[in-house]
Amino acid sequence: MTVSNSGLAMPAMPPKIDFSEAIQDSPRFRTAVLQHSAYFNRLENRLNEMLRHITALIDYSKNYVNTFYKLTVSVNQLCEESFSDNPVATASFQALSEAYAHTVSLFRTYYDHSNVVLYTKLSNFIKNELAKVTESRAHFDNMSQSMDEALAKNASISRQKPVDAADGRNALTAVGACFAHTTLDYVAHINIAHAHKDHMILDALWTLVRESSAFFSKGHATFDEWTASDNGSVADTIQTFGAKSKLIERKMQDVHSLVPKEMFQHPSGMPIDPDVMMEGYLYKRSSNAFKTWNRRWFQIKDKQLLYSHRSNDSELPTVMEENLRICLVRPAPSNVDRVGCFELVTPTRHHILQADSESLCNDWMRALQRTILALHEGDTNDVSVSPRNKTTGSNTTTNSTPSAADFDITKGRSVSDPVPNSEFASSSPSLTPSTTLSSSAPSASTLTPFEQIRRIAGNELCADCGTRDPKWVSINLGVILCIECSGVHRSLGVQMSKVRSMTMDSLDNELHVILALGNVKVNEIFLEHLPATDVIPPPAHQNSTRPVREAWIKAKYVERRFAVAEDERARSSATNRQEHLKQKVNVGGAGMSMNKSSSYADVQEADLNSYPHNDADPWSADVSIPITPASKRISACGSETALDTLSIAGPASSSHQIPNEWDVVKSACESGDIPRLLRAHAHGFDLNSLHSGTTALHIATKHGQTAAVEFLLQNGAKINMLDEKLNTAMHLAAQEGHTLQVCQLVKRGADNNLANVDSKTPLDIAMEGTHADIVTLFRVTKMRNEFNADFNNPMDETVEVVISDIARRAADEKEQQKSKLSSLSNEHENQ
Repeated sequence: MTVSNSGLAMPAMPPKIDFSEAIQDSPRFRTAVLQHSAYFNRLENRLNEMLRHITALIDYSKNYVNTFYKLTVSVNQLCEESFSDNPVATASFQALSEAYAHTVSLFRTYYDHSNVVLYTKLSNFIKNELAKVTESRAHFDNMSQSMDEALAKNASISRQKPVDAADGRNALTAVGACFAHTTLDYVAHINIAHAHKDHMILDALWTLVRESSAFFSKGHATFDEWTASDNGSVADTIQTFGAKSKLIERKMQDVHSLVPKEMFQHPSGMPIDPDVMMEGYLYKRSSNAFKTWNRRWFQIKDKQLLYSHRSNDSELPTVMEENLRICLVRPAPSNVDRVGCFELVTPTRHHILQADSESLCNDWMRALQRTILALHEGDTNDVSVSPRNKTTGSNTTTNSTPSAADFDITKGRSVSDPVPNSEFASSSPSLTPSTTLSSSAPSASTLTPFEQIRRIAGNELCADCGTRDPKWVSINLGVILCIECSGVHRSLGVQMSKVRSMTMDSLDNELHVILALGNVKVNEIFLEHLPATDVIPPPAHQNSTRPVREAWIKAKYVERRFAVAEDERARSSATNRQEHLKQKVNVGGAGMSMNKSSSYADVQEADLNSYPHNDADPWSADVSIPITPASKRISACGSETALDTLSIAGPASSSHQIPNEWDVVKSACESGDIPRLLRAHAHGFDLNSLHSGTTALHIATKHGQTAAVEFLLQNGAKINMLDEKLNTAMHLAAQEGHTLQVCQLVKRGADNNLANVDSKTPLDIAMEGTHADIVTLFRVTKMRNEFNADFNNPMDETVEVVISDIARRAADEKEQQKSKLSSLSNEHENQ
């Protein structure tokens, strides 16, 4: 006997049965048989209990799968009933519905297979193995009884009857032999059942584990694939809707300002229907004997006066007067003892109406009088023009929409449009995006971010396909995109392109980068070496299919096929292949797949089938790509720079007059020249590389270049990178007192606890420099980080408000300093 954890005695495994003991039918054999019989009874009871649990599990599983399926149906119905008018939400719901359907399918396969197999294997063991033991036990008991009877009969034979004694011995011998064989069969079935129970029961239970492992592995693979195809679009949609809801919530806080100071004194507003002159509630006195007053919704529409009930919006309005031309409106007679009443008189009857105030009554009377006067001035009794719109002219303008053939993809604008002044002004490095605006246009402070971005040359068209009125932007590349191209940019990953909506998302510091670039400048950089003919892959247009857009955008931004000269790209590819072969040798020949470009032959053929053909050149009708020699091409910075000759494969030519990449990047960071930074990045310059003990982010931060800092952070610059003195960008911002840069870095989660070689943190440096705003930023951030709450931290909102206030004040001070410097410069020039 063994003792369990609960202290109760548990039956031990019965001993093995010796065959000689079985043939002898000894007491030890009988005791062992009883122990084995009790053991198998307990085993069968335990297995039957497991079968009951499995049966219940099968029922519960079916209910779970069916309920989950009903949940999926409810999600689909919710989408159709409540979100059908929102295509973004509908797409997200469809993606979630697909994920739910995958879940239902996986659960159904798992439960239907694993539980049934487990039940079948255990029940088969009971029916086959234990049933044989039970049947053998019954035969053994019968033969044991026959053996006892034969022994008793043989023992009772008299010596005086030798014939009977011989017959008794023969019968006893036959029964004994049969009993011995039955006993051995019983013992054999016992041993076989013991041998089979180990692997059969373990195999049945292992089936459940194996099926569970396959279920979770398959589920993981399925949802990995689903997550990859989703590419964070559902999360982005939730974030977008969350930001939109916060915006609406802020707007709703001001909704009470719509309530007029003097209620019921004037009409609530202009009617939505252009044919309605005036509408609102009036009390109407009935014409019955009781003269009751009823409140109705009245409308002066065309030449009629209509009213309807408030509680029934679907009813057709009742016509009180068919033709107001024959009516007269005047104040109510003196016998009407109510305030705000007037009378509408016709040749056959008169109506008493009451407004909610005397002033509102006068407004109704004036509206009716103007309508009657307009009807009288008409040529006929039936006036087709509403008095409200009678004086409106019918001037119409025909707007022609440029076709894709008028789109210059290297400039990002229509070739038929006049070249705006801002495009020429942008060629000067000293001009900021705000200086490219017309002098008669509103100031940048009065424009929304969307309007500011759209005023930049080329941003009225998609940078990649030329579709008009794009509303999406890549905040790290600075290009404006249509919704189709923005989807392809999202699929590239945030390390390549970070897409935001110009109408739904808030653009704070990103706006500086976007305004400094624009479609024209970015296309000049990424399409600098675009061939004049036989472009592979073919450029996308507004009617292109998704594969064509993907091929064009990947070649343009990921491979940067047209940003670098072909010979330089070939050298770079050769270098990369050599490095790749070295890596393969180092890992012992284990193949590492190389990223290959997509096949563009099928893509080109698919796109040609979807676009009107041109016998001369199928792509000439879509995109005009004027290409000038590299020696004459003007860069986005305004003049031909040294970056035009840079190579991602290594240094440029040996000419000492051409500065290297780092000198150009350093100069761009110091001056805040974003196009030159983008050109260096497009040519393969590593923004995190260390040169002369510093990095690009350190230089941009030290010189207070907000746009350059934002560009570097958006394009993968490491925010806590250390220079030779172990200073982070935060150290330099605190040292120079650049509050705006500190705000940028704090918002991005920069670590302000790191110490440099002098064992000083950014807070120590800010305190030494007595930069009060920066010290305040560090301290409130530290308080927020030390707050113990992990969710809904009450300090988060406070810190955001403090950062926003300090950043706004710092920006205002910086603008004032720029204005003063500009004034002093102008005075010096005049002198």
